[in-house]
Amino acid sequence: MEMVFAQPLAALCGLAGIVPVAVALLRLRAARRACRALGLPEPRPAARLVRPMALAFLFGALALAAARPSLRLQHERTIRTDVQVVVALDSSRSMLAASSRGAPERWQRAEAFARRLRVDLPGVPLGLSSFTNRLLPYLFPTSDPRAYDLVLDDAYGIQKPPPAHTLDRWVTTFDSLNEDTVRRFFSPSVHRRVLVVLSDAEARPFEARTVLRQLELAGTTPVVVRFWRSGERIFLRGSGSYRASQPGAVAMLRRAGWPAYSESQLAAAVRRIQRAVGSGPEARVGYAREDVELAPYLALAAFAPLLLLVLQGGWLTAATRLRSATWLRT
Repeated sequence: MEMVFAQPLAALCGLAGIVPVAVALLRLRAARRACRALGLPEPRPAARLVRPMALAFLFGALALAAARPSLRLQHERTIRTDVQVVVALDSSRSMLAASSRGAPERWQRAEAFARRLRVDLPGVPLGLSSFTNRLLPYLFPTSDPRAYDLVLDDAYGIQKPPPAHTLDRWVTTFDSLNEDTVRRFFSPSVHRRVLVVLSDAEARPFEARTVLRQLELAGTTPVVVRFWRSGERIFLRGSGSYRASQPGAVAMLRRAGWPAYSESQLAAAVRRIQRAVGSGPEARVGYAREDVELAPYLALAAFAPLLLLVLQGGWLTAATRLRSATWLRT
């Protein structure tokens, strides 16, 4: 664990606090002289020094915050060596549908779930693919969480890439999932493979049992999570004719033996994926570094002396005077 500063020279802005601190000390000195000249008792040292100390703390905390300090933590990073997971994200146009204008669209909800999987499957290599009428890799399974998040941020998008030409209205087809069996989406040395399909499941008819059997023979366990709600629409110009369809898609997949879950069963879907991943051997791959930004906390702490100064010179003094006046009247 170590402390690092992103912009150390920015801490020089704290020098601006020299002026108000010096003014506060000069006023303190003048007040002491006046008390001596009038024969009045001097305030206690704590009361005298509270203002300059508060100002010094204020500008010191702001100077440290400007330097952008971080607490750098390192911990050993291990990965599973016997399993890999590929998340296939539906990128067809119907994933733009939402329940209302401005509400999260299907693809956004699917992306959020993909991020959740990275947290819920620690140490498991994860990959990303697009999925329409073909399965195309975005990222091969990796243990680097930053690469995973960057691909979700920058690569995943609707019709990126656009699907190949189809003769009917349905672009998505689950037949393409068996491309996993002939292409190297997973490392050849890994025999436990999980394919997580995030889709609205508005797809062309397909031989569900045949595709499932092909995946299982290749050592791949598919898990389908459907992001779909009745009555959803695409709120884009020229898309007024679209309406959510195929309400029974999850039930159809389950009858064919597929592990399939609706959007209201995300916790159950995560548990099913975790069971498919199971437990197994791990290997150390080095150390992971994590930087904890301290600047926001320092900036917030800088307001504490401001509150103290306000109480000392404003509300607190006014309250004391009010109590004194009340005592004199009684």
